[in-house]
Amino acid sequence: MKLHFQRQKSGGATKLQRGFVSIEVIIVLVVVLGLLALGASKMDMLSTGGDTTEEMSNIQALYANIKGLKSSQGYGTAGTDLTSQLISLKGVPKNMSVVSGVVYNLFSGAVTIVSTGAGFTLSSANLPPEVCIKLATKVSRSGNFSSTTINSNTAIAGEVVPATASTQCNGTTNTVAWTSAS
Repeated sequence: MKLHFQRQKSGGATKLQRGFVSIEVIIVLVVVLGLLALGASKMDMLSTGGDTTEEMSNIQALYANIKGLKSSQGYGTAGTDLTSQLISLKGVPKNMSVVSGVVYNLFSGAVTIVSTGAGFTLSSANLPPEVCIKLATKVSRSGNFSSTTINSNTAIAGEVVPATASTQCNGTTNTVAWTSAS
């Protein structure tokens, strides 16, 4: 930065003016504030991306731990809540909260696990749209689940494509349910 020195004469006396002109200070402040706002928006995107990756890891861990509940007769009578069994076996990832027998995801939505008899359905609620889209598409590609249901729409067998997920993850909060046939 260069300081400007300017001599001004007023009534026979000479004054020395130092420093920035008001316009320069305003321009510098606008640029700094713009950079701060840009940085803050990028941090928010990184945080959501990290939470999505972490939530995907949680779903994979839950899947593996639920598989440990299977007996020779499957997962019990269809409609049986498997959540309490998973909690008692300490099968819930440590970064998920458990309050009064209810498991919560990183977005404060309830996570439920219900037997379908031979298989089970794992659902996660309160997902922001961008997280809903990423989880629905990526988890469906894993091959662990036979179908995915987004917000009570018709179940989608196999892979959920981004265009379908974008259309169906249309609420401010969304619920995705993955069903495993075995």
